[in-house]
Amino acid sequence: MMIIKEKVDMSSHQKLKVAHVILAAGNSSRMGEPKQLLPWKGTTLIGHAIQEALRIEDVSVFVVLGAYYDSIYERIHHFPITIIKNEDWKKGMGSSIQVAIKTIIQEKLMFDAVLVSLVDQPLIDTTHFKNLISEFETNSKYIVATDLKDKLGAPAIFPKYYFDELSYLKSDYGARYIIKKYKKETKSVSAFHKGIDIDTKKEYNTLVQGKLSS
Repeated sequence: MMIIKEKVDMSSHQKLKVAHVILAAGNSSRMGEPKQLLPWKGTTLIGHAIQEALRIEDVSVFVVLGAYYDSIYERIHHFPITIIKNEDWKKGMGSSIQVAIKTIIQEKLMFDAVLVSLVDQPLIDTTHFKNLISEFETNSKYIVATDLKDKLGAPAIFPKYYFDELSYLKSDYGARYIIKKYKKETKSVSAFHKGIDIDTKKEYNTLVQGKLSS
């Protein structure tokens, strides 16, 4: 594990401190090129994800990279974020969640919760993140997940009570595994029309054309 420390402001005095972890370590095998660097709204998918995250006050942003590390790092290192390199990214999304949570624990960063989001959901915006945080502030002992109509998933907020379990999450498991396991302890916020994720070039082109025509 290699950690690149950037400019993360830990001086906030907010009531509940949230760490926002953006997972962006995959190799985009079905895309055929790094999806993180695909153009989106004048920037890239990863640039857009970071910009939306940074619009939330008093939330520290962490980005987990793996595949294409050098080329992606060059495009995002100027942002006030913490970049974490997942050397084991090939093992799956769970390995990225592990390395992020272990970083938070090892660095003794005192957060009340972690918000986990994915780089390939470009319609998820600051408003949705704020709605998740607002729900968490009301129900701070609960997981707060995104209702994607047919399932609950990321983005999702996990209270600190789950940090240890997340830090030992199986490498090929995602956040959805914990959400399913603790469904009775989970609240949700709807994002039926926003939770589209991009896995293929066709899906990307369709979404871009839809955005351009709107």
